[in-house]
Amino acid sequence: MSRVPTKPHNPLKSGTTIQDNENAKFKIFILNLLSLGGFSVALFLSHHFYQVRNGTSGFKSFCNIAGQMNCDVVAASPYAELFRGLPISSLGAGWYLGLFLISVVAHNVFWRREAIRACFIMTAFAALTSIPYFLIMALTLKTFCLLCLVLDGIALASLFTVLILKPERFSKHKLDLSKWKIFLLIVAGSLFAAVLGCKSMDTGTLTHSETKEYLNSILNSSPVAVKTNPDFPSIGPANAPITIVEFSDFQCPFCRIGAYAVHSAMNSHPGQVRIEFRNFPLDQACNPEVHQSAHPVACEAARVAMCAHKQGKFEAVHDELFDKQATFAPGRPLKLAEEMGLNGPALEACVSAPEAAQIVNRDVLEAVSLGIKSTPTFFVNGYRVEGAYPVPVWNMLFDHLLSK
Repeated sequence: MSRVPTKPHNPLKSGTTIQDNENAKFKIFILNLLSLGGFSVALFLSHHFYQVRNGTSGFKSFCNIAGQMNCDVVAASPYAELFRGLPISSLGAGWYLGLFLISVVAHNVFWRREAIRACFIMTAFAALTSIPYFLIMALTLKTFCLLCLVLDGIALASLFTVLILKPERFSKHKLDLSKWKIFLLIVAGSLFAAVLGCKSMDTGTLTHSETKEYLNSILNSSPVAVKTNPDFPSIGPANAPITIVEFSDFQCPFCRIGAYAVHSAMNSHPGQVRIEFRNFPLDQACNPEVHQSAHPVACEAARVAMCAHKQGKFEAVHDELFDKQATFAPGRPLKLAEEMGLNGPALEACVSAPEAAQIVNRDVLEAVSLGIKSTPTFFVNGYRVEGAYPVPVWNMLFDHLLSK
């Protein structure tokens, strides 16, 4: 007795809308790319988070496009942190890594149904959680992070791609628990690996007790009366409750590190801090307290910055001079300022005029009267801070002063 031959059983064809065809494979491949892109963006955001918190990011990230598009401000805000210095973006990196691995599994026809279901849950969760963070940027911070918006776009695009793949309802086919246990392990492992990997980007080594010791060393001295003047070069709002008088040298590497650290702490305290800038170039050409030319371009850079202040461009030139410090050579500070859009002939005339040298000399004499011998030296509401302190110390100092 002969039997009628039967077709091989297709594990996906019965009752399913996901077929093993090139169209489905292409959509899954798109999901692979999107999830890998989400992982990469979240990884970069975590790296940027630690740079901002540790004061190594410089004054402006590439995504700081305008007043309301500033990645640094968002990264410095408490909303970018989950707890104990852990960036939320590191969890995002782990989530997208897990999504990528599960979407790769979806290429296997025997795993596709459950993998697409899992991808639907993950992409829906990512899209939903992006909403409150978008609202925080729009309504609370009033500042947007370009890369965060890119990540939001990836979340929505990933969800849309999964919906096109038509994930099956859970009521239609029961869960294959053996596969879901593996998916949970993939996600948990991805989250752990991503958080651990991102933490390795953190170059900050200060513990809370060490930060507290630094703070106490600052507060143990009596505040010094340092004159301020609204006409002097400054950064930050005039009515800020914290005023920093900074004595610095544009060619001093520690001054650059110190400026970056203060800038990062200011981003964590928007509108609360104002810096009044003073010059103390470590160059005997304009500083009689210096007996050798440690920084031979420092005097020129100081004059350029003071003349930039006259054109209303002090902050931009201040940032550029510190950012491009490694390129300094005679004439370079002037060239950098001109590249920032200053009026070249007026700038050159100002830098060569005696008035610019007199302003620098005025700052040097003030520094000498305050007993300053090294740069950078800051007076924070009168408290003397010598050296390039780490960002956590500045944050703790600002918090202390604002709580008084």
